[in-house]
Amino acid sequence: MSLHYDHADVIIVGGGMVGLTLACALKDTGLQIVIIERGEAPVRKSLDRDCRVSAIVMGNVKLLQGLGVWKYLEQDACPMRSMRIWDNQEQGGIRFDACEIGEDALGYLIENSCTQRAMHKTLLESDTVEFCSPAEISEVIWLDDKVEVKLADGRLLSTPLIVGADGGRSWIREQAGIGVWQRDYKQKAIVATVRPERGHNGVAFQRFLPTGPLAMLPMSDGLCSIVWSAENSEAERLMAMDAKTFLEALNVTFGPVLGRISEAGDRSAFPLIGRLAKHFVRERVALIGDAAHCIHPLAGLGVNLGLRDAMVLAQEIVDARRYEEDWGEPSVLDRYMKQRLPDVLSIMGSMEGMHQIFTSSIPGLKEVRGLGMRLMGNSGAIKQLLMRNSTGVSLPVPKQIS
Repeated sequence: MSLHYDHADVIIVGGGMVGLTLACALKDTGLQIVIIERGEAPVRKSLDRDCRVSAIVMGNVKLLQGLGVWKYLEQDACPMRSMRIWDNQEQGGIRFDACEIGEDALGYLIENSCTQRAMHKTLLESDTVEFCSPAEISEVIWLDDKVEVKLADGRLLSTPLIVGADGGRSWIREQAGIGVWQRDYKQKAIVATVRPERGHNGVAFQRFLPTGPLAMLPMSDGLCSIVWSAENSEAERLMAMDAKTFLEALNVTFGPVLGRISEAGDRSAFPLIGRLAKHFVRERVALIGDAAHCIHPLAGLGVNLGLRDAMVLAQEIVDARRYEEDWGEPSVLDRYMKQRLPDVLSIMGSMEGMHQIFTSSIPGLKEVRGLGMRLMGNSGAIKQLLMRNSTGVSLPVPKQIS
């Protein structure tokens, strides 16, 4: 007896922000999309806010506007109109202002759960996207002309293309036999919501310390989100503190820029590990987001790379369909990979360079850092180029699928 397989034009494994972006990008194309998600992780709250937040850069805000997601997000998003960066106890530093590149904001800080909720609302507008959750894949079989997927509940699916959007420890990447380069930073990032005495006025702050950077990011209602990256031993010491002792340590470390920080919510910590898949694509499989690359969060650009992955892949799928190509073929998927590699490698390289420069104890490097920051702050052209690239406004990424 032959088995009955339900057909899907694209199967997306992983229902996080990046996988949902791909589904939103394809929702009006007429393609049948199936998202398979094992189950959403519980939201960890800090001062009643999701402690996992993302700084969505301006280029990707325009992308979310083009997808119809932004209308559900605007009320939860806090604009970052400028960013101030300084080196430990040194005076000065650099300030980046959105007006320098003709934008209202460098980006917006949004709780991850709010972004996912907005994407779910957007997908409800389509009858060509099916969301399977909780659902688990028991087997994936790669054939010449399709991929067969067996779910744990017995359902059978077939598709010309399966997309791994299932995070840094991607099961799909492993099943496809794709290796990964890995770098353990031997650091943890501590995240929490805090309440400063003074208003942040849409300014994001980042202080580089010998043990790692401390970011103070603006949220709505005068709150801020902290991302404090520290070497494992220091992170464990900070996590072991009671609330009062941690608050005191935070005030001493960050300084009086926003007045006294009066309250800090529950803390969470996660290890910092850089990863780069040895292949972004194989026949009938493509990796996007953290499944393809994980970077240090010191500039908050990780999820932004993933959103751009999703849009470029979506456009390649739609173009292939228009020209009657098989979008699971390597010739099509290679076009996605070749477009994304320069952006991914340049961001990964610059983040690695910044990490080395700001954590190294090489004699004289502190003075070189200070000189470099002053030169960049005084060079309008270099500064604008850096801002346009980091905010994604100058990158050739589709803002909506045509």
